[in-house]
Amino acid sequence: MTTLENRLIKLELPRRWEFLVQRAEERDLSPADFVEKVEDSAGHIDNLLERINRNGGGVFEVVYGLSGSGKTTFLKTLPRFFDIKVHSFPKSEPLTQLPKFVEQTYVQNGSPRVVLIEKRDNPKASDVADAEPMLAELLETFRTLEGSCLVLWPITKQKEARKIAEIAWLTGRDSVVDPSTRGIYDFTGLPKEKYFLVADATCKNLTGDGLDAFGITAAVVEALLPNCETIADFFASVDEEADKTRDATWSVLKERVRARLWIVLPGDVVRQIESTVKALTQGTRNRIDIDLLGEFIDRPGDSAPLYVADWKKRRASLAHLLRAIDLRLFGLPPNISLAAVRAFGNANVKGVLNHKTIAKESAKNAMKASRLYKALLTELGVETEPFSRAFDVKPETENEYRRLQALAAKGDKELNKCLGQLVTACLQDDAPNAVVSSEKASLPGSSLKPDVQVHLGGNDFICLEPTWRSTEIGIPDEIPGGQNTLTEAHIKMYLLDKATRYIDDLGL
Repeated sequence: MTTLENRLIKLELPRRWEFLVQRAEERDLSPADFVEKVEDSAGHIDNLLERINRNGGGVFEVVYGLSGSGKTTFLKTLPRFFDIKVHSFPKSEPLTQLPKFVEQTYVQNGSPRVVLIEKRDNPKASDVADAEPMLAELLETFRTLEGSCLVLWPITKQKEARKIAEIAWLTGRDSVVDPSTRGIYDFTGLPKEKYFLVADATCKNLTGDGLDAFGITAAVVEALLPNCETIADFFASVDEEADKTRDATWSVLKERVRARLWIVLPGDVVRQIESTVKALTQGTRNRIDIDLLGEFIDRPGDSAPLYVADWKKRRASLAHLLRAIDLRLFGLPPNISLAAVRAFGNANVKGVLNHKTIAKESAKNAMKASRLYKALLTELGVETEPFSRAFDVKPETENEYRRLQALAAKGDKELNKCLGQLVTACLQDDAPNAVVSSEKASLPGSSLKPDVQVHLGGNDFICLEPTWRSTEIGIPDEIPGGQNTLTEAHIKMYLLDKATRYIDDLGL
């Protein structure tokens, strides 16, 4: 069998502020919103700002810390924790221009200011040489109204950091620096016990999943921490361990098949379908909310189904395994389910309907507007318009679906085949090279027989597994009402049961 490049998502935690900003902006996020406060350093900054507020003048301080300790991230996100304005003095400007920059950023009655000396963490000999005349001029600026600010210079090299702080102390003593630190603050960053929390929050914000989806368990973290001096070290170690888990999982899948499990949920009432899908998924890609399933598995009690008991044993691997099979849930409004049957159904399935036919183009248009179909196109590399929303349907459409669902209770093979044929017809227009099978054939190297298979290439398949459900509403004098099988609780159990079968078959 042709093997593929590893298609499992790769974890890449940003170890530098610049990369964090870039990744956050890609998701329309502000990195400041998920950065953890460094309590002791924040307290020190608060004291310096209070001194300036109380006594006037300015304060200069070197912030010394190891590369990767989080200095820049901490300083750049100070406005989240303080009512201040941070101005970055650019590297492109000579250091001797800093006093003038301080004056230019003054705003009467404005917020307290922090001026950050940007991108000079490893000062050159010329920077150290320029420090003396710059600090002499800065002393004079601090004595003016425009000089009322806190100037911070993050530095990684210890020798240069202490030299510049010494120059500042000798230049103006407590008129330039805080006498308690003599111009240098040792930044150690977050305590190690917070490394995991920060990494997990960063991961969730940037990928939608926590670290457990990448195989990083509490035991892994405990083993990594002793060898990490900084949070950047920890991020690098986490990435490395996640890569090992990713490669190990792919080594199994590439020899067999990458079966992506997409559950399709046809139902009678659009709002109930949307409510259940929204409750069980996260983001715009309809991926299963792993935390929610985890809570379901963690519930106490011995009466849970066998597959739930099995998941309790491998609870730590839940997130990684479900992401490995790309478990998703898509709702299918009744008008689309009906369109598939009316366009492609045989006389037996059409026979239960009052309205038995539809033009195939109309059926395709209905499917092409669905979130499910747009997700298929995305995985096939075809650009598509974003999904808008599903609209409520008429009561007669709901009743027509209920007639179908009553038939599905006796066997849904023909209904699933209709859905597969409609998907095939749509993809012939938009992705003519895509291969779709709706004959319940076995996947290569597997005993799995999905209701509908969409071949992405190589050994990569999307497996559509419809589960025909309805609310408790019946049709007067025709179909009695029954149990609402569209509820979140019912679908949770179905998801776990189906996922268990796929994971066991794939040998994960």
